[in-house]
Formats: sequence, structure tokens, C-alpha cells
Amino acid sequence: MAAFAQPSDITIGGRPLTSAQEADAQMFLDAAASWIRDRKPDIAPDDPNAKLVSIQVVKAALISEPYLGLSSYSKTVGEVSRSGTIANPGALLHFTDFHKELLGIPYRAAPQWSFKVGDY
Repeated sequence: MAAFAQPSDITIGGRPLTSAQEADAQMFLDAAASWIRDRKPDIAPDDPNAKLVSIQVVKAALISEPYLGLSSYSKTVGEVSRSGTIANPGALLHFTDFHKELLGIPYRAAPQWSFKVGDY
């Protein structure tokens, strides 16, 4: 199925994406749509919240691309030195609890069923 947004919907700093960023954005948007549909299969193809969430997570991924997967990053100016601490190298797209709430996806553990009093 198609993504909820197009690369042309995304700007960084008020400027359109470069052609390389557009290619990355399309892959990220497809991945975001897949993630959303895996968790909410009955979502409408034109859901405005899904479009907003897709744009936000992809934009964040594009902006922070040089630092993806790092929990901290430092750069020394005098003698060229760069270092980073890897937190989760596989985390390209980050969906926050707010994004999950917008989509109606449960983000807190909750019981799936309950037992009547004395019925255990």
C-alpha cells in the first residue's frame, strides 16, 4: 500500500529536499506506513493523523541522519576527533508515545482480559 505522505510534503528549514533526501524520504515514508499499518491495519489510506505522524518521524530521521542510532555525539575542533555512543543502531524512525496516541495505538501495557472476583 502507498505511504500516507509524499516526499514533497516534507521541507527542512523551509527548503525542499534534495534529490538524495527525496529518495531517502520515500523509503522512510514507506517504512513508516508499514509500521503504522502493522499496528493499526484498519486505518484509512487518507488518515490525516497518519500523514502528520509520517511526516514528523521522517523529518526527524532526515535531520538527524548523521547521528542516527547515537545516544551522544561529540566533535573536537582542534585536532579532528569525532566520537559517538551507539544506543540503538537499528532505530531509524522513532515513534513517540504522542505519535501512537494520535494514531489510536496503545502505548502502555494494559490487561487484555480480566477475571471475575473469586474466579481464579
